[in-house]
Amino acid sequence: MKRYLLPLCLLLAPLLVACSSGGQDEGRRPTIPLEACRLTGGVSAQCGELLVYEDRAAAAGRQIPLNVAILPATGSSNIVEDDPLFLLAGGPGQAAVEAYAQALFLFSDVNRTRDIVLVDQRGTGESNGLNCEVLEDETLPADLPDEEQIALLDQCRVDLSQRAELSLYTTDAFVADLDDVRAALDYDTINLYGASYGTRAALTYMRRFPGRVRSVVLDAVAGPELVLFLQMPRDGQRSLDLLFDRCAADAACNEAFPNFRAEYEAVLTRLATPQPITVADPLSNEPLDFALDRDFLSQLVFNSLYSPEFQGLLPLLVHHAHETGDYAPLIVQGLAVSSSVGLYPGLLYAVACSEDAPLIDGAEAASIQAETSFGDFSQRFAAICATWPRAQIAADFREPLTSGTPALLLSGAADPVTPPEYAEQVAAGLSNSRHIVIPGFGHGVIGAGCMPKVVAEFIRTADPTGLDTTCLDGLQPPPFFVSFAGPTP
Repeated sequence: MKRYLLPLCLLLAPLLVACSSGGQDEGRRPTIPLEACRLTGGVSAQCGELLVYEDRAAAAGRQIPLNVAILPATGSSNIVEDDPLFLLAGGPGQAAVEAYAQALFLFSDVNRTRDIVLVDQRGTGESNGLNCEVLEDETLPADLPDEEQIALLDQCRVDLSQRAELSLYTTDAFVADLDDVRAALDYDTINLYGASYGTRAALTYMRRFPGRVRSVVLDAVAGPELVLFLQMPRDGQRSLDLLFDRCAADAACNEAFPNFRAEYEAVLTRLATPQPITVADPLSNEPLDFALDRDFLSQLVFNSLYSPEFQGLLPLLVHHAHETGDYAPLIVQGLAVSSSVGLYPGLLYAVACSEDAPLIDGAEAASIQAETSFGDFSQRFAAICATWPRAQIAADFREPLTSGTPALLLSGAADPVTPPEYAEQVAAGLSNSRHIVIPGFGHGVIGAGCMPKVVAEFIRTADPTGLDTTCLDGLQPPPFFVSFAGPTP
């Protein structure tokens, strides 16, 4: 379903990492047996698993393992603190151990003085990952009709129901699991970093276990007002309009592509009649044959808006498609983003069909979509969720959170799915917080400029108001490519 439904998630750059492994805190007495292990990219860690009941309320029946990886603090024992940093992944549907393994260098300063803990959310990775085998058939055509895609996801639901009670895979269940891991690792208090959907999980953990959180970093904030797949066309259009304006204000981009907005609209109009396309799959290099239409192209553009690097390529790729009729570079870029997400679809729909689908009104969704150049994200989502089980969600789950916990909120000004307004709404209830917005950046800004050092300093001091952010002043997104050779020298 990557063609139509881009999940809410942070895309972590595939960079190799080398991290040393310090010794275990002698004062802790974890009850999870831990063994030396290596994560993707050769990262040294301590790994183990904690068994929990799938049905937490019954405390009986099927048990599932929670996959846990710890990077012990690398500094000398006299500087190591006893409150670790837990990293919460996006999605819903990303596994933390997989998603963060090659981005841990971003937290190396934090790791000098604190353990870093990764826990695969129930339904992801090695925590009973809810993958859909029927969607992994490489012979499936890329332009499979909607009804057939929905039927495949329904078959996935049937298959997964043989080994999972899908109504028990919710955000509340995840944060309760997370606190079990905290207790089993013998940490009294923890720090949280959540990215995208991980911010929803972090806010839920703060609501359920307020005394356990020393500080929290929320990157690409998915607050209670955000309903997955409902506002995405509007928020994506806002991001795209900002890109049009940024290109027009940039001398090199405007000179090379003075008609960027008009050319994009012309390309969409042209694709009102689907066109047969063959491109190389960005992962396998195998040919992909399908009919390219307006909805598919706009979805790929939406995908590209997540990353400032890919945003910088869009004017060139749109111009190339407009002038030559060659859509391949634009398509491959969008497919590359989609292919790198690393989602477990069963967990995505188990969570979103319970927590988001009931809040989508068809008329409201159509009204939002009508004002944009994007398709209706929610219509297909609602069709998928029609047969998926819905959990009973706590009455306070969507209420604004009020907390004095030190909090740092991060936003990319051009984020297509969690724009700064959601962070502002959350910050209104966090009395000891600060919101940093990075101009021109997209979804997730932990890797922007000196942001890793800013985050490390915040976690060290737990003081958002006194945080020195001058190193972020003047930070700009990557320059526009004005030709396939690159930006203007």
